[in-house]
Amino acid sequence: MKSMTKRILIIFFVLLIILTGIVHADEENNETQETQEQATTSAMATENKIPEVKTEVVKAKVVEAGKPYDKTEGDMVEKVQDVTVKVLSGNRKNEKLKATYVLSLDIDNKIMAYELDEGNVVNIQITEKEGEEEPTVIVQDIVRQNYLIYLVIFFFASILLVGRKKGIKAIIGLLITVFAIYFILIFTIYKGYNAILLSIVTSFVIIFLTFTILDGWNKKTLSAALGTLGGVVFAGVIAFIIGHFAKLSGASETSIMLSVAAGDKTFNFRDLLFAGIVIAALGACMDVGMSIASSLAELKDKKNDITAKELFKSGMRIGADMIGTMTNTLILSFIGTSLNLVLLYMASDISFVEMINIEVITQEAVSAIAGSIGIVYTVPITAAIFAFINRDKDKYKTKSENIVDGKRSLKL
Repeated sequence: MKSMTKRILIIFFVLLIILTGIVHADEENNETQETQEQATTSAMATENKIPEVKTEVVKAKVVEAGKPYDKTEGDMVEKVQDVTVKVLSGNRKNEKLKATYVLSLDIDNKIMAYELDEGNVVNIQITEKEGEEEPTVIVQDIVRQNYLIYLVIFFFASILLVGRKKGIKAIIGLLITVFAIYFILIFTIYKGYNAILLSIVTSFVIIFLTFTILDGWNKKTLSAALGTLGGVVFAGVIAFIIGHFAKLSGASETSIMLSVAAGDKTFNFRDLLFAGIVIAALGACMDVGMSIASSLAELKDKKNDITAKELFKSGMRIGADMIGTMTNTLILSFIGTSLNLVLLYMASDISFVEMINIEVITQEAVSAIAGSIGIVYTVPITAAIFAFINRDKDKYKTKSENIVDGKRSLKL
């Protein structure tokens, strides 16, 4: 089993290296194309005598931070802050420049960004126009990546502290999940492949590799994996059917932004809706599937002569206690992610009936409910598979008439 696990991991990482090479090759082609386009644009600007404009986004450190004040432009009043920054990269590295940071995030100045302080690292956009001595510098946003890195380090440390050896396996499984989501799902969908098929393939890879790393390849792992996959696919099918009859297009604000940003690329947003539901339900279904299989494996170990029927009934009883809390997981996730959206429609004085018929709200509700349905059906699927593959047919007969030549015969 260990050698099989090693072979699976080696194959996965070889595929990962190949995909990484494809990504880098594609990025290099894109960079070459962008360079050619910039050269063409520059040539056209020279030919038509249009002032050349150069834009560069670089990191900078705030060395002086002014007080916020109101800036009026036409009928709009926005809160801004003037700062002095030291450029940390790019053509103007180590130069000090004056920059403006817009604190207002909405037109009514009700949503405000944090003020900048000395020492903050930010991303700035430097725009240089031909004929102008001083560039225009705008603070785009605060560099937050380091704080995310600290959070990830604390997360991994917590896993290792509590999980010890199992924690190491959990981290490996998590990294595989992240790589699989990016390289198998997101990257290939962006390349134009079918989102429905890819969501199922990605789920298959994540389920089997994660479970194999955590517990090796055995009957418990097989039961949990097949039960989880069954629950996830069931959730996706239900969502697809309801989405068809409810005529859900997959449209949302982010979908519109993606459609605009993608340019010539086109996406099937109905398929993306299905894929999102499958991936969203995957984690909770994995939790339920492995919990059921682990409980039944422990029961089988303690009582080796337990029948398949008793195993199935035990799995259903264990699962019944889990369903309530696990279905709440997705419903609460739906409420949390859609809270601002629901409040928006309530503030617009829209009735509850009107609100639930709005496509964006319906899509989120279908996602949460279909995912919860997947969790529910993970229980019987996992219990049935575990009971079937662990059915005990080899038992000794104990009655005296089954004694042959002083030995007990086997009941086959």
